[in-house]
Amino acid sequence: MNHAYIRPGGVAQDFPEGWNTSLQDDIPLLAKGIKELEDLLNENPIVKGRMVGIGILDLTGCMALGITGPMLRSAGLPYDLRKNAPYCGYEEFDFDVITWDTADAYGRLRVRIEEMKQSLRIVEQCISKLLDSPGPVMVADKKIAWPAQLSLGPDGQGNSLAHIREIMGESMEALIHHFKLVTEGFRVPPGQVYVAVESAKGELGCHLVSDGGTRPYRAHFRDPGFNNLQAVAAVVEGGNVADAIVAVASIDPVMGGVDR
Repeated sequence: MNHAYIRPGGVAQDFPEGWNTSLQDDIPLLAKGIKELEDLLNENPIVKGRMVGIGILDLTGCMALGITGPMLRSAGLPYDLRKNAPYCGYEEFDFDVITWDTADAYGRLRVRIEEMKQSLRIVEQCISKLLDSPGPVMVADKKIAWPAQLSLGPDGQGNSLAHIREIMGESMEALIHHFKLVTEGFRVPPGQVYVAVESAKGELGCHLVSDGGTRPYRAHFRDPGFNNLQAVAAVVEGGNVADAIVAVASIDPVMGGVDR
C-alpha cells in the first residue's frame, strides 16, 4: 500500500484474490512475535533499570505542551481519537485504549506493546467485516471518482482496458472529463475544515481552507511529533547524559513530520 492507493472517494482498486488468506496466516505470526517481545522486554531487569523513572512527564506537563499519543496515555489519560471522536467506522470496532500510570519511558514502552495487540484485534475485525459485506471501493459520483477502476495488465497496473476503450474510441465527452479531472481536480465548496486521526504518535490533523477552486487556498498539518518534541527539555531535566538517549527515544519523534 502507498499514498496512491487511498484516494478521494475510496481506494484505487479492490483487494487481490486471496487477500484474506494471507492476512489470516500472518496474524498468528505477528501475535507470536509480540509475545516474544513482551517476554524479552517487559520484566527484563536491564530494560527496567534503563527506563523506569526516566524521561518523566506527568499529565499536567503533557496537557501544557499539547502532547498526544502514547506519551499522554502513559500518564494515565485514555485519550484516543478513535474512541473520543470516531472516524472511518472505528465506532464499530471493539478495542481498548491502553494507559499506564508511570509517565516515564518504561510506561511508554508498555503502552506501545499493548497497542500492537489492540491493532491486531482491529485487523481481525476488519477482515471479518470485509468478508461479510465487501461493498464498493469507490463512490459512484463521477465528478469525484478518479481514475477509473484500475486493473493489472501485462505492462503493470493502470486504467482498465474498458475505460481506455471508452475515452479513446467511444466518448469524446468521457475523454474531456478524464483530462479535466486529472489535470484540474474537483472543485470543493468554499469553507474550511479540520480533521484529525489517531496516528501511532498521536493526533495527526489537517486544516484545509477552500476558496471554491480545485486547489486548497491553505493547507496546514498538525504533526504530533512537532508538539511531542517540545517535551525534550522537560523529560531530560535533572537526569544523566546517558538518560537523554532513552528519554528522547521514548518520545519517538520523526523529524520529517516535525519539519512539515
